[in-house]
Amino acid sequence: MLQIQLGQGRPAPADDWLDRSRIGSWPGMTEQDAWEAGRGVWVFNTDRALKQDEVQIVDLNGTVLAVARITGITKCGDRYALEGELLLGDARVGQPTATPHPSRNSVAYFDDPPRRR
Repeated sequence: MLQIQLGQGRPAPADDWLDRSRIGSWPGMTEQDAWEAGRGVWVFNTDRALKQDEVQIVDLNGTVLAVARITGITKCGDRYALEGELLLGDARVGQPTATPHPSRNSVAYFDDPPRRR
């Protein structure tokens, strides 16, 4: 699973590749809002991302905002956006994620076993 953690909601840059008006998360956002805000544009490992079946979009508190099945990736300059099928009404939406976000990076992969330190 790929997990994308959204920061505080804010206006999207004027040159946003996905032509969004807002990015990040905000109170009352819908699953569709979360998918549009969270699917791009990111720096990530395309091979690892494409090996994942789905993506969870979560907020800074670890609440699942949306879940989607990954179907592809679109190049956006030097970054990427996910393509996928939003799984509207998924039971995980609105719940704390079962896989807390492990880093300060917005993008996390949950395909590898934990590394020993």
